[in-house]
Parts: sequence; C-alpha cells; structure tokens
Amino acid sequence: MRWNLEHDLDLIRKEFPILERCVYLISNSLGAVPGRALENLQKFYQIWAEEGVSAWEKEWWGLSRKVGNQVAYFLGAGEDEVTMIPNATHCHWVALSTKFLAQDERRKKIVMTDHDFPSMIYAVSRISDFRGWKVEIVRSNGNPGIDVEDILKRIDEETLFVATSHVYYKSAYIQNIKQISSRAREVGALTLIDGYHAPGIIPVDVKQLDADFYIGGCLKWLCGGPGNAFLYVRPELSENLDPQLTGWFAHREPFLFAQDMEYARGGQKFMSGTPPVPCLYTARAGLEILKKIGIPEVRDKSLSLTELIIKKAKERGYRIFTPEENNLRGGSVSISLPHAFPLKQALDKRRVKVDFRKGDDKEPDVIRVGPHFYNNDEEIDILFKEIDAIYASGEFKKFPTGIKHVT
Repeated sequence: MRWNLEHDLDLIRKEFPILERCVYLISNSLGAVPGRALENLQKFYQIWAEEGVSAWEKEWWGLSRKVGNQVAYFLGAGEDEVTMIPNATHCHWVALSTKFLAQDERRKKIVMTDHDFPSMIYAVSRISDFRGWKVEIVRSNGNPGIDVEDILKRIDEETLFVATSHVYYKSAYIQNIKQISSRAREVGALTLIDGYHAPGIIPVDVKQLDADFYIGGCLKWLCGGPGNAFLYVRPELSENLDPQLTGWFAHREPFLFAQDMEYARGGQKFMSGTPPVPCLYTARAGLEILKKIGIPEVRDKSLSLTELIIKKAKERGYRIFTPEENNLRGGSVSISLPHAFPLKQALDKRRVKVDFRKGDDKEPDVIRVGPHFYNNDEEIDILFKEIDAIYASGEFKKFPTGIKHVT
C-alpha cells in the first residue's frame, strides 16, 4: 500500500516517536528514528538469544546484501551493486585502495572543492600523500555553490579522478554530476561522488549520473541511523577492480579460510571484515517507509517546506546561504542570522531541533534547517516564532559562544 503525504501525514507522523516531543527539523544531520526500528532491533536480539552462533546462517550472513539491495532502489542501481560499509570515510578508503587507480602513471591529479565534507577531503588528501597524487581544490570564494564550468576546466588528461559531492553539506547546493561525469569520461578520468545528502530527499539515478563510485549513508534522509553507509561501483568498472582495503567478507569462499585472496563478485567484493549487524537492522524500517511514499512525493514536499523557510527568513532580513532555485537546492536551508550558535542552543531548550555550522572569513555562520516528509507547515511557523521570541527577550545571551558540539 502506498502512502500519500497529503492524506496520510498524521498516520506517517505516528511512525516517528520524536515528533511528539519536539519540532524536529534536523534530518539533514540525523533522520528521525522510526518506531519500527525498535521492533527490528528486538528481532536482532531474539535471533541472537535463540540461535546463538547459528544466527549467522539463519540471517546475519546475508543481511548486508539484503539491505544493500534495499538501498539500491533509491540509487537506481541494480541487484548486488551496492555494498553496505560502516561509514562513508571507510567507503572512500575502499574505493581509493583499488589497484586500478594506480595503473596510469601519467594521472596524478585529484579534483575536489572546498565545499566537500571535511572527512572526505581528509581521506582523499592522506591517501594522495601516500600514493604521490596531487589534490587540486576548486574554491567557492564564499558562495553557496561553484559554477560547474570552474570544475570542468580543471579536469584534463592528467586527472586520475574527481572526488566531490552530489549535494554540498553546508549549503545544500546540488552539483551537476552528469556534466562532471561526462567530462571525466571524455578525458579518461573517474568520478568518486559523495552523495550523503542526496538519496532519500532528491531523486538519484547513478546510471543516469554515470558515476563510477557513489557513496552515501542511511544516517540522514533515509532514516536508518549510524553504521549504515554504502558504496556503489559502476558494474563495468567493478569487474576490473581489486580493493586493497579488504577482509574475509570480500572473499569468494570466506569459510574456506584460505590464505590467498579470491574476490567475490558484485558488491560483496568491496566488503572487509565483520559488519555491524545491529546497525543493519535499524536501517530497514526507514527504507521501507520511504519506498511506500516514493521519492518524487518526498521531493515535492521538501521543496514546499524549504520554500516556506526561505520566504520566512527573507521576510526577517536574514541572508540565505542556500540556492533559492528549486533545481539547485537539496533538502535543507542554511540561514545566516545574528548570534547563530547561541540561538541554536536557545532553540534546543525550546525543543526545536536545528543545527549550526561555523563560517570563516568568506562564509557566514549558519543554522541549517532540514525538514523531511514527516514535517508540516505548522512546525516551520513554530521555528520562526521561537526565533523571534529568543531575539526579543535576549535569551540567546545566556548561552556560550564557544563551540564544542553543534548538533
């Protein structure tokens, strides 16, 4: 049975217990947990309690594959083309460890942007130091996005791969990955795309994007919790890749316990050691709910809510650090307003959940507002009424300006 976001919203909201206790507008950081996730965790405990080690044979051994195939639906990927990996940084290291990436000695350049997530930049930079590659960072110069032409002109015959984001984490700017992939393919380079802020909130088709590697996670818009990142590798490429960051789960016959590595086929070859089985149980409920709704409907709802956020912020004279054009905007809105971090803490006290991201000499401090399909217009009204009240009362002055945790 399909769910309709207009007619079934009250029913859908009951699936997410936290909505009864606060205004939850932070799904760009951590999606709300479905109540059914607890039932799934109870199933994990039950099979462990009843079967002990036999749980591996009964269910656990094939669970990564099953969840990966559930995720594939949201990527436009095929069966056994998506590998579940504990976190996105690990995904990057697996992709970057492949022997294929070292075959052409002429190619030493990696193209990235300064809007890519820091952990991605750390991973690519460190392995580039180790392998003698050079990272070129395309600068945003304080803008929410980067003109795709500024990226395309950096991609040439010396480029090994382009490692960048589908949706920028701070500004929610959607990059034109198809153009980037086409240019990379034209000169013989590869693409490593961080899609963490895309699946579950915007339509994604990795085949149409022509991405070589596509990384994401269930933590945010897919409402699956931590420990559930994923890696898609283009099948035509996968056949020729041998990841060096590997382990026994990637072996063709793992229970032979052979000394020599023989890689499995498909997504399993990109696994490493024992997966975090409880996390895989938590991922399934959110994936099932989103499939019942459909991403086109989720996208329409997201655009409506983010348009309302932008409208109310502009009415108050706040700067928007997110594209106002629907085709360029992901699922969240970044707003630059006075005393952003103390304001964020005051909103926490009032049970309104948003998050904060620090700026620099070119970019502003912002609060990020990330509504999802389970939110409604009334909650956006509450957000801005609380902001108005906090400023009017001077309540923000009670909170520290020093940053330790921002969520």
